[in-house]
Amino acid sequence: MADVYHTLWTYPWDLTDAGPEAVVRCLREEIGLDGMSLASAYHTFNMLRPHSRGKLLLQIPQSAVYFQPRADLYRDTPIKPHVSPLMGAADWYADAAEACAKAGLDLIAWTVFLHNSYLAGKHPGCAQVACTGDISTANLCPANPDVRAFAVALSRDLVQNYGIAVLECESLVFGGFGHAHYHLKHGVDPGQGGRFLLALCFCDACREKARKAGLDPDILAQTAESHVREALGSGRPLRETPDELCTTVPQLARYVRMREDTVTTLVQSVREAAGVPISFIFMGDRPTSGADRKRIAEGVDYTEILSYTADPGQTRQAVSRLLPDLRSPDQLLVGLQAYPPASPNAETLQANVEGAAGLGIRRFSYYNYGIMPPPNLDWVRKAIGAARKTLAS
Repeated sequence: MADVYHTLWTYPWDLTDAGPEAVVRCLREEIGLDGMSLASAYHTFNMLRPHSRGKLLLQIPQSAVYFQPRADLYRDTPIKPHVSPLMGAADWYADAAEACAKAGLDLIAWTVFLHNSYLAGKHPGCAQVACTGDISTANLCPANPDVRAFAVALSRDLVQNYGIAVLECESLVFGGFGHAHYHLKHGVDPGQGGRFLLALCFCDACREKARKAGLDPDILAQTAESHVREALGSGRPLRETPDELCTTVPQLARYVRMREDTVTTLVQSVREAAGVPISFIFMGDRPTSGADRKRIAEGVDYTEILSYTADPGQTRQAVSRLLPDLRSPDQLLVGLQAYPPASPNAETLQANVEGAAGLGIRRFSYYNYGIMPPPNLDWVRKAIGAARKTLAS
């Protein structure tokens, strides 16, 4: 591995607008990046595009993939990738892969696996189900066999057809409450404990796994729903933490461990299917997501945390908290936001990089090419230099 490794999160439509070869050549030769994390499967959003010479606002109303999938790889699952209408018959990922190969830039497949409103809506039997019986319109359940087969097929598709260097895994976990396709409207705060209980999945697949583990998912779901409805009905947030609830609600701690097993084994299946280095993005807390950081780190090549902050001390704290769960600092990538408010100037971005590099971190990624103003690319170039200088001292 190089002394430092830097990549930039990027959207394929931004490459297409400016020309993949021109963008990739700039990122490699002028900015000094080693890789490009390019969205292969992504969720819905509205985007303000400072690079665009045409329309400045882009709305993506459907979760989609931005490559042309091989249908035969998905024969073991009814879930099929939804190709973005924005791309049409083109293959933006193939164009980017060719440009990266020519420029000597690693292509990293930034892949949002299960946070997918299009597929959750199309396959409600594969979606997460809350203790209240509400079916998620935004998250597929990682315990569902068809969902697991889809995640494996998606991984194979990207590796076999696009020559990716790393498979970067986002949302390969249980989804939390409130992060959905639509704007959440609510006049009651369910509290930390309420949000945790609402995030627990009780779909058929999760209930079956629970019964095999000797648990009673019906009783557990009823208890969770009772706590949630009490908080909503009274207007008093459920202030117990997930850990506290696990000590007071019968079977809940074992149910949470079952969810962690579900996520850990899915990540292992994806890694085996891919056959290339896997990088896992940690998002959300452990009880809600089902991601046990130590177990996940043991089974992947790289892990990632996002530190979108203007306080370098917070970045150092976040890195320090995670390092004991990793094999070495070389396993961690730190993601930073290269524009305000997290980076009000180039010096703040550099300070965040230097703080992490001072703890031995050699891998960094910057968010996001299509969102940041064009001059901020130079901030990234300076941050790369700052990391090298810090690690060399």
